[in-house]
Amino acid sequence: MSIFFAFSDETGQYQQRRSRRFLKTHPYYIRATYLIKGSEWKILSNEFLSLKNSFNLPIDKEIKWSYLWSIRNYQNRNEPIPSNSDFYFLRDIEYHLLIDFVENSLAILNKLSFVKIIYTVTFNNNCPSIDKTHLYKMHLQEHMQRIEMELQNSEKNLCILFFDPISREKNELLRNAYNLLYFEGDFIEQYSHIKDSINFENSHHSVGIQIADYIAGVFSGFLKNYSKSKEIFKERIKPYIRKNFANDPFGFGIREVPSNPAIRDEVRNKYYLV
Repeated sequence: MSIFFAFSDETGQYQQRRSRRFLKTHPYYIRATYLIKGSEWKILSNEFLSLKNSFNLPIDKEIKWSYLWSIRNYQNRNEPIPSNSDFYFLRDIEYHLLIDFVENSLAILNKLSFVKIIYTVTFNNNCPSIDKTHLYKMHLQEHMQRIEMELQNSEKNLCILFFDPISREKNELLRNAYNLLYFEGDFIEQYSHIKDSINFENSHHSVGIQIADYIAGVFSGFLKNYSKSKEIFKERIKPYIRKNFANDPFGFGIREVPSNPAIRDEVRNKYYLV
């Protein structure tokens, strides 16, 4: 039996009813999942912790993607970071060093023999008024389907999914949606290659979830045309996105939710320009 681990995280927000202010602040809701062999998790973990040491970063603290942009803004304005901020412990570290750390963290994927990345994205400006619970379920379903299809080449393959806990309410929503899809199915008759429940891991305790946060964050920056995000996306992420035999990721490793050919073409154009 081959055991696989899938680590998943989200970035951005979604609301059924969206104001102009909300759309400006949150143009996308994204879920990112990456799939690795369970036997290679130790490589990922050991390399990540070693990297933190080499950058003189605290082992017991999580460095979120979102922290980098907040720190950048403070440093560009030459303002001190408030002592009550979540990233105060990074107050003496230069923003570019943290970007280098993230890029080197993603470079660890190159040391693994198997990596598949799956993205789902909702463009809030173009999304119909879908109930939030249903939209999250739609995203989850796309990831479950693609993991199942990726591993169905061997009857003995099994994947365990790890998610970052968000809130008690949302965790329960995802857990129930997952359970419903798993046992009642959809166009996939049986999810026989994924475990029957989601595991929630606190991101500050999980190397796997922390790297999922970077994978999600870089994709968001790529969609926003941020030059550094585009550079990291091209070099560190693009090679690992799940694709079909024609090397096309659309519908296989990148999926717009809900389905929208115009949105797919917009992302496709960005993808082939980097």
